[in-house]
Amino acid sequence: MTNRRGIRAILLAGAYIVMHVTIAGAQSLALEFEAAEALPNFDIDGSPARVHSQGLFVTEQHYYVTGRLETTLRRALLLRFERQHPATVEFVDITPKTESTGGDMRLDHPGGFDSDGNAFWIPVSASRPHSRTVVLRFPVQPDKPLAESASEIALAVDDHIGAIAYDRAGKRLYGANWDTKVIYCWQSDGTLEKKISQGELIRGDRDWALAVQDWKGIDGGRILAGGIDKASNCAPDESPATVALLDLPQRIQLAATRLPRPAGTPHAVTREGLAVFGDRMFFLPDDLGQNAHVFRYRWKRAPKSIAH
Repeated sequence: MTNRRGIRAILLAGAYIVMHVTIAGAQSLALEFEAAEALPNFDIDGSPARVHSQGLFVTEQHYYVTGRLETTLRRALLLRFERQHPATVEFVDITPKTESTGGDMRLDHPGGFDSDGNAFWIPVSASRPHSRTVVLRFPVQPDKPLAESASEIALAVDDHIGAIAYDRAGKRLYGANWDTKVIYCWQSDGTLEKKISQGELIRGDRDWALAVQDWKGIDGGRILAGGIDKASNCAPDESPATVALLDLPQRIQLAATRLPRPAGTPHAVTREGLAVFGDRMFFLPDDLGQNAHVFRYRWKRAPKSIAH
């Protein structure tokens, strides 16, 4: 199928290869489905856990996941799974300790997150739009138990920030609010540089309407974003699950791909977490504790020097 941005999906040898080329000289995305890796169901506080997945980060050793524990008093969690032995699950409560407000303004909703190489940057928000957020820095210490590390509040925002990406080249943070109506750009010390409205984010495309669920800084200041395309001119028979390669300083979408829903999930594959490690992309669309899977794709034309 083809849409206005020239996206096409080809079924080849049982795997979807999805390609997009629209800008001369631009990086094209070519993804090939490889596998669905099961994550275990597990207990928290003696009861079967259901964690509403939000963000995903992948290293050679671990899957890191942010999510909201769905109990009477909901909590923001960071979880870690060993990739070679996924039944080994660790978690830590990252609900801000200064949090005293109850009801729908409780900060219990962590979002998509990224790393600067030393620490994760994790937004934790109230579970509704136009609310508030604190952004936590949580040290990356793979050789220590997760519970031995502690987060610190890096900045606070009077809005719901659903995903944070870290641009290592420019030492900037990019935050997408609910449905990516506004994008925030901060220096790494928390100083706000600018806010960009959705219609102004991609030069020459005021119809761009990707609701970012998770995004990652890769190389050369580029951002890899996963989410749901909510553009009004998206055809009903097209998958809304979209991955886009963005140059935010230049306000350019370098490439974009729609991903068909793979077997093994009832959801769009970009519904929640996205991660990149080497020439692989990973997606976590399902809630933990509900027979969740991480879906792995080969990025056939990945940049050779990805930060993660």
